[in-house]
Amino acid sequence: MSQDIVGRARELAALREVVDRAPGVAPNLVLHGDPGVGKTVLLQAALAHARQQGVRVLGGTGYESEAQLAFAGLHQLFAPIMGYLERVEPFHRTVLRRVLGLEEGPAPDRLALSVATLAVIAAVAEEGPVLIAVEDAHWVDVPTREVMMFLLLRLEPYDVRAVFARRPLTATERVTPGIRMLEVDPLDEPAAGELLDLLHPGLPQPVRRRVLRDAAGNPLALAELPGVFGTDAATDLEMLPEGAPVRTRLESGYAARVLALPTALRTALLLTALDGDRVEHRTTAARPTALSPLDVQEVERAGLITRDSTPSGLRFRHPLVRSAIIGTAAPDEVRAAHATLAAQYRHDPERRVWHLAAATVDPDETVAAEIERAARALAVRGGTGLAVAAWQRAAALSPASGDAARRLQEAAEVASESGQLGLAQELLDQAREHRDDPGHSGRDLTTTARILLLRDGDLAAARRLLARALPVGGGAGSAPERTVLARILAASYAQDPDEWEQVKQVVAEQEGRLGKHVGLVHGVLCDVSRTGHGLAPRLREAFDSLPADASPGQVSELCRAATWLDVLHDYRGRVRDLITRESGSGAVTYAAGGHWFDAHDRFLSGDWEAAETAATAGLDLCVRHDLDLLAHDLRCTLGWLAAGRGDTETARAYSNTVEQWAAPRGSTLHLTMSARNLALAALAEGDHERAYAQCVRVSPAGQLAPHAAYAPWLVLDLVDAAVRTGRAREAAAHVDAADRANVSGLTGRLRLQLYAARAMVSPDEEAVALFGKALALPRVEQWPFDHARVRLALGELHRRRLRPGEARPELRRAAEIFGRIGATGWRHRAETELRASGVAVAADPLPGAADLSASSGLTAQQLEVAQLAASGLSNKEIGERLYLSPRTVGAHLYRVFPKLGITSRSALRDALGSRAVTAPPA
Repeated sequence: MSQDIVGRARELAALREVVDRAPGVAPNLVLHGDPGVGKTVLLQAALAHARQQGVRVLGGTGYESEAQLAFAGLHQLFAPIMGYLERVEPFHRTVLRRVLGLEEGPAPDRLALSVATLAVIAAVAEEGPVLIAVEDAHWVDVPTREVMMFLLLRLEPYDVRAVFARRPLTATERVTPGIRMLEVDPLDEPAAGELLDLLHPGLPQPVRRRVLRDAAGNPLALAELPGVFGTDAATDLEMLPEGAPVRTRLESGYAARVLALPTALRTALLLTALDGDRVEHRTTAARPTALSPLDVQEVERAGLITRDSTPSGLRFRHPLVRSAIIGTAAPDEVRAAHATLAAQYRHDPERRVWHLAAATVDPDETVAAEIERAARALAVRGGTGLAVAAWQRAAALSPASGDAARRLQEAAEVASESGQLGLAQELLDQAREHRDDPGHSGRDLTTTARILLLRDGDLAAARRLLARALPVGGGAGSAPERTVLARILAASYAQDPDEWEQVKQVVAEQEGRLGKHVGLVHGVLCDVSRTGHGLAPRLREAFDSLPADASPGQVSELCRAATWLDVLHDYRGRVRDLITRESGSGAVTYAAGGHWFDAHDRFLSGDWEAAETAATAGLDLCVRHDLDLLAHDLRCTLGWLAAGRGDTETARAYSNTVEQWAAPRGSTLHLTMSARNLALAALAEGDHERAYAQCVRVSPAGQLAPHAAYAPWLVLDLVDAAVRTGRAREAAAHVDAADRANVSGLTGRLRLQLYAARAMVSPDEEAVALFGKALALPRVEQWPFDHARVRLALGELHRRRLRPGEARPELRRAAEIFGRIGATGWRHRAETELRASGVAVAADPLPGAADLSASSGLTAQQLEVAQLAASGLSNKEIGERLYLSPRTVGAHLYRVFPKLGITSRSALRDALGSRAVTAPPA
């Protein structure tokens, strides 16, 4: 790799490590820094080194003109390797052909597309090493960026490496773990002086000092400032204010060069600047921007393009050149250029519509309607965020005020779904200005209510607005389905019986105007213990009848119903698609909800590490988009996980946060979930009095309170706590109440729990039969935590009856399941029972655990893993002892290291000090 790049030894070494796939170095690198700091020069050096080593280079360049064109970046990536599509599975090939516009069909979900892209890149890498290089990655369209991110994290098994260059990170951007970032800083003063003397030897000292001061170590400024203002550099530099930024100075210099070119040549450059300066990758009609070789030479002499430019594809020296070209053109010239490009792309509707929008000034319904159609297509493809701008432009070009108002309302609704809540409210205000009646329409009220609900959790205000939007007895509204669904959502959080009664009346009044899924969602959420019976088949029918272009809201609503019916595991593919399709530039509010569904399902299925990952990802999304309501949903899930693991301190911390937020807002659902978590945490540590107190917060003993969302799910917890605190009568009454509500008929998991609850209040012989009946239910293994709790209860019963031989297999199986999923507190309880039944169970290596856990923030299981790792056991050996997978052990250690202030396994023993242990015998 070239060593004559002044002052960049560190960056060149990092690039060489990536290209050469140095051992222990991540095969990806993202260069980021200010414009002109030298990222392009470094990237070109990496490409030259790669080609010298026989590495094939793929990738491209991001363009501002294509930033809103979904998957434009993938077109560049695949242009030279289209033949490799035939080497992958037919499903992968179909996915890519649809996205690239080569085959008709519904847009695939983002995960399927990412996997298909990886499959093709892997096929290319089978023939030799590959480098994916992308310049100006910040301008790559968001859907392509998401695919690229997927690739960057999965390069290790293949002979592939990747180098990206992009503008500096902003304060709000987060770096994905596993992505190696390297900031390219300005040159230090000695290096800057050396570079300036190499590029411009013999500069007068006053000019040299001024250039060094104004360039501030920016290599492009050092190269360009002495020349962009003419021969008298000292005089021309003074023409700009002392504080003018480097960008202003450079762009002004480039503009002067552009204005010196012939008009026809400037027009051709303008077309290129508006359309992107990459080599043409489409096979349609010739580009109107193509120049003659003489034209290319003239533009190159002006210092505006690079030497590798050709008549069919220009490459500007810097993005500021494009800005200067556009900035020097008259508005009419810019619009005419956009019109030319729109005509060229008549067979590429998505690309055409943006140029058409920019070319049109006067209101034009034909153009507005075409842009609106493009907006709907973008939303269907997971580009909800990008569709907002299209609807705004369609509204601006609408001749009729009513059409403008309607399109602005659409834009506001979509903006609220994409997490742009502030923009959504601004668009609603603009829509009212276009209407003769300046009052709030039903659609306005509904969207405002959703904003208040999602952003602030303001249930009181949201409920008032929704009642005005579609009151009881108010007749048919303009958009009843969206409003009714919003009322159902608000009522589900408030859990107010009076509110549910009003919603019930509204649903009845609007029945003929609502989709079947609305009645289904209402039936599930309003009182699942009474209305949930027989709804699972209807839910299956609703999912099966969803069209390919179903809205993310409709999918999310059905997933919510599946959650309450305990059948979400049957629709995991729908949840996955919702997350992958709507993250990034899509409807992020529904993507965040998808993470909640995913975490809930993974908790019940015993994959608690994945549940934590899903909940954390969703919470991060919510925090970035100010989705306070959904953020607290996910905090409840994280508290649930902590409670299940026996990490009572963390569970209580989450509950305190949730309750402080939810109580003043009247969000009973959040308070209920908090009580559920606190009850489970108390049960895990054997504090049955506290567990009982938390359970009766949700529903009193002896009744299942109507509209108390989690009452059916807490029957076993309440009965368990009541029996162990001497409240046998209350426990029996609660089981009877659950029987009257036919809770066992709702779902298989609740049937398992109710049999166990009935066993706990029955005579011993009858109890053994009921526990056996519970464990004989089909597919009980799909709910490992509930399954293990029932086995533990049966084992405890056998031991109390002095039948240790019958107790041991149940207790051993319960301990194994609890250990496998990470329910440490419950595993300890099962192992204590095992010891009492005469089984020798190795004592936990936890001397001083309480002190160290309190001081370091380690959970009980993290401490246990850390101590065994310090004793010299491998991840596999630790997993065998604790009933964990090696991957889960590694995940625990990944969290332990920063808590202990260390970076390696070898430092564990010193960090644990006297608490380090010798591995107990297996």
